[in-house]
Amino acid sequence: MIARLRRRDLAALGELYRELGPAMVSLARSLLRDRAEADDVVADTLIRVHDKAPGFRGERGLRTWVLRIVANRCRDLLRRRRFDAGEPESLDPLAHAGLRVEPIESWDHALDQEKALKALERAIGRLPAEQREAVILRDRLGLSYEEVAETLGIRVGAVKSRLFRARETLKLELKGLLEG
Repeated sequence: MIARLRRRDLAALGELYRELGPAMVSLARSLLRDRAEADDVVADTLIRVHDKAPGFRGERGLRTWVLRIVANRCRDLLRRRRFDAGEPESLDPLAHAGLRVEPIESWDHALDQEKALKALERAIGRLPAEQREAVILRDRLGLSYEEVAETLGIRVGAVKSRLFRARETLKLELKGLLEG
């Protein structure tokens, strides 16, 4: 596929989108919290991939290269505007993915799964941007530590540090919900 992308083969670009599109959209929507802007970032990323593919050296994997472009475009947008995340419920990643939350009747109602997921989304949204990016790439998109490091342009140790701090913050914020 890389060779075809280097030749600016539009069919290869379509294949790339079919393969990586869901991860690109998820990353952009998670960082921007605005569907329209996220869709614009994904479209812009595809144009950039098409334009820059002939110079792609392959030092990083194709997936990390593309996701790094998405993350950088999101950062650019966030720097240009005042970030207003809105309510996390407005971007329901489970509903978008076609998943449904159906608590089991025997559960304690205080541990309602949908409530916990919404609280988790709000808590992730309050993380500092660098921690939020690491959590989304590693825990939501399932990238390896090395892929997260390549995508963000940082060292693996920095990724692990950001994830540790983020997870500790999330544990503290969600502790009351899980105990209550």
